[in-house]
Amino acid sequence: MRGFESYTVLKNNIRDSKQIYDITFHLYQAEELRLKPELEELGNRNISFKTSVGLIEHSHKALHDRLISLYPFKLRQLILINTITALEVFLTDVILEIFKRDIRPFKINEPITFQRNYLLSLSSIDNLKEEIIVKDFRNLTSGGLAQIVKYYLKNFDIDIKNLGINFNEIEEIHTRRHLFVHRNGIIDNDYVNKYPEYNLKASQQLKLTHEYLLFALEKLSQFATSINKALLLKFPEINRKPIYYNGTKEFNKELKNIMLDISVLSDSYDVTDYFNNLETPYRKFSDYIVKIITYDNSCLLFITGKQGEISSFYKHINENKFLKLNKTILI
Repeated sequence: MRGFESYTVLKNNIRDSKQIYDITFHLYQAEELRLKPELEELGNRNISFKTSVGLIEHSHKALHDRLISLYPFKLRQLILINTITALEVFLTDVILEIFKRDIRPFKINEPITFQRNYLLSLSSIDNLKEEIIVKDFRNLTSGGLAQIVKYYLKNFDIDIKNLGINFNEIEEIHTRRHLFVHRNGIIDNDYVNKYPEYNLKASQQLKLTHEYLLFALEKLSQFATSINKALLLKFPEINRKPIYYNGTKEFNKELKNIMLDISVLSDSYDVTDYFNNLETPYRKFSDYIVKIITYDNSCLLFITGKQGEISSFYKHINENKFLKLNKTILI
C-alpha cells in the first residue's frame, strides 16, 4: 500500500513546527533569565541596544517583559496559523493524488464552466481532466473546512466529521485560526455562540496559551492521520493504469504507420472490441492494428497499411457516437 506524499509533507510540517516552537520558546525563557541581572544592574537607567541582526533597538525592560508574554503569544499564533494552513493544503493536494490513482470518484454528473478561449488553448483531454481537479482545489480553498467536509462525503463517501476525532474541537481550532488571521484575534458573536464552554465575550482578545497550542497540534495531527487512513482504505493502489492490446501486425516502413488519438465518450464502451470487429465490405480493421493503448477514457491506436485502405475506416470511426477522433499522426 503506497502512502500519500501530501500526508508526508504535512507530517514533516507539524514536526518542524513543534521543533521551532520548542527551541524558540526555550530561547525566549533563557534570554528572559539572562536579562534579569542586567535589569537590576541598570536600575532606572533606560539604555537601548541592538541584537546581532540589528533590525531594531530594544530597551532591556521592554524586551524582558515581551519575552514573558507578547513574543511567546505571537510565536504560538504563527505556529497555529501555519499548521492549519498545512492541514488545508494536505486536504486539497491529496485530491490530485487520488485522481492519479482512480478517476472514478470524480466522474460526477454535474455541469462545469470553462471559458471558450481557455478550452481551445488546452493541448489534450488529459490537460482538461487535470484542470477540472484544479478547479475543485480553488473552490475548496475559498470554501474552507465546511466545503471540504461536503466534498469528501460527496466524492469519496468519507465523513471526516466522524472518524473517531472530536470534530467540534477541530472546528474550534480552525475558527480560532480564522479569528487570528481576519480579526487579529478579536472574538466575534459567532464564536461566542458556537463555543459557550470557553466563557468568552465578543470583542475580547482571544488567548492562545502554551497548553492550548500543544493540544491543538496533537488534535490536528490525529485528525490528519484519521483522514489519511480512511483515504488509504478507499484508494490503496493506483487503478489508473494503461491497458495494452497487441494486434496482429508490425510497423512496416514500406507502408503508412499511423497513430490515432481518440477519446472514448462512455465508461462502459469496449473500444478494443469495437476496433477488432470493425469491417467494411472488403476489409477487416483488425488486419491493420499494431497496438491499442487505453487509459481512462483515452485511446491511442497504432495501425499500419496502405493509406487508401486505412482511410476507408475513418468514416466509421468519426460516425461512432462513443468515439471522438482527436488527432491523426504519421509516425
